Amino acid sequence: MSQRPWTLADLFRANLPCYGSRVAVEHRGGKLTYAELWALAVRAAHALEARGIRSGDRVALLLPNDLEYVIADVAIALAGATKVPLNAMLSSREIGYMLQHSAARVLIVHDVLAVRVPADARTRLLVVRVPGAAQNETDGIAWRAFLDHAPELPASRDIDPRVPALIMYTGGTTGSPKGVVHTQGALATNLLVHVIAGEIQDGERMLLATPLPHSAGFHLQACLLQGGTTVLHETFDPEAVIAAVREQAISWTFMVPTMIYRLLDALRARGETRLDGLRTLVYGAAPITRRRLEQALEVFGPVLVQLYGQTEAPNYITRLSKRDHLDATLAASCGRPVLTAEVRIVGADDRLLPHGEVGEVTARAPYTLAGYHDDEAKTRAAYAGEWLRTGDLGYQIDTGHVFLVDRANDVIVSGGMNVYSTEVENVIQSVAGVHQVMVVGVPDDDWGEAVTAFVVRSEENTSEGDVLAACRLQLGGYKVPKRVVFVDGLPLTAYGKPDKKALRRTLWADRDRAI
Repeated sequence: MSQRPWTLADLFRANLPCYGSRVAVEHRGGKLTYAELWALAVRAAHALEARGIRSGDRVALLLPNDLEYVIADVAIALAGATKVPLNAMLSSREIGYMLQHSAARVLIVHDVLAVRVPADARTRLLVVRVPGAAQNETDGIAWRAFLDHAPELPASRDIDPRVPALIMYTGGTTGSPKGVVHTQGALATNLLVHVIAGEIQDGERMLLATPLPHSAGFHLQACLLQGGTTVLHETFDPEAVIAAVREQAISWTFMVPTMIYRLLDALRARGETRLDGLRTLVYGAAPITRRRLEQALEVFGPVLVQLYGQTEAPNYITRLSKRDHLDATLAASCGRPVLTAEVRIVGADDRLLPHGEVGEVTARAPYTLAGYHDDEAKTRAAYAGEWLRTGDLGYQIDTGHVFLVDRANDVIVSGGMNVYSTEVENVIQSVAGVHQVMVVGVPDDDWGEAVTAFVVRSEENTSEGDVLAACRLQLGGYKVPKRVVFVDGLPLTAYGKPDKKALRRTLWADRDRAI
């Protein structure tokens, strides 16, 4: 007799109770053992069920990186409900849209963030406030009261693997954000891939300082499966990270490249050249420059793992291993497809392209999105048969390694020639005195789009001539920026990724371009 596929809830039930007195989560001096986390998560799951939440019902989270987030996260899975994680940096308008679009029935929100929830949403939802605020008609129910009134029920419950477990919203810098749906069964497989590809070991001590509603949340869940301890920071502070690695025996962490840059800069400002202790530093979500990658290897040692994934295929489509990072020929690669995933590069007609030829990266894995919530047309457009269209351009070599050259929308068409912005950025980042760079196309009557570099300097005497000289030496003439603009800072998304869409939106106002 065949067994049904495992679910996310199955993985939690089979593993979390086993670790007993081990510490599961630490935050601001507070701790939860696995026994405490399990008891509270089961109680919270029962509290949701007692208030009519059934399999597939939406429960939204608007919480910082804290203990309650972890409890609620596990509880939603155990109840078979659908988690709608909301980033604490979202605007009131975005929060209101996501709550309405997802048809959320419950919102678990921190008191500090409750003011961002639109009034009409508060009247429509069951609002649970963390930490417990005084109860009244508008404030909803306090977290402690919510848990205390939960009935005693058994902790096991069969959940259909096809039930949606997650609606995760994309950035939405143009138009309305899309709600990416993942099922209980798909997320179970996805978490096992996180354990393997992320090299998350038994008893890991994991530091997470990026928002749990994004990539960090998947890694936290994977750490729980391995009986590790997750140390949560609500925001990223380089000095706090340095202290945690040295004083709290942190062995594993996840960062976006911008965070790595700031950590390297903080160590340099201290006059220090090493940060030992980490066994694994996983990074991704945006390209890293070659110069900074070399610095990171010198400072942290051979501990880097790069991930490449999307909200539609959480975190791991490909992986550049620690060993691969030591091979200079693979410095620009995002790695090989992970276990259970496949990649192929296709042309405009979805024809498979030969090795070395640039086309769209498509991927197949058992955990690609089930669909976009309430949008069948976008769901159909996301796939070419079984293959997810990533919207990224790249090529693959015979070892399976994938090399990304740009996002499809980031390609600059200047004088009829395609310019890959990341290629130009890599050259400029190597110039002494350049701290950060973003290259985009700016409207131009002659060229259509003029290649333009926006540069943050670390040394004031770095000039436009220095930047252009490096580009002329290493790039074809049509790729050399027509202009270099020095700025104090570059726009970032709520997750710390470079936000080219936001920059282009200001440059292309009232122009006909898909930003």
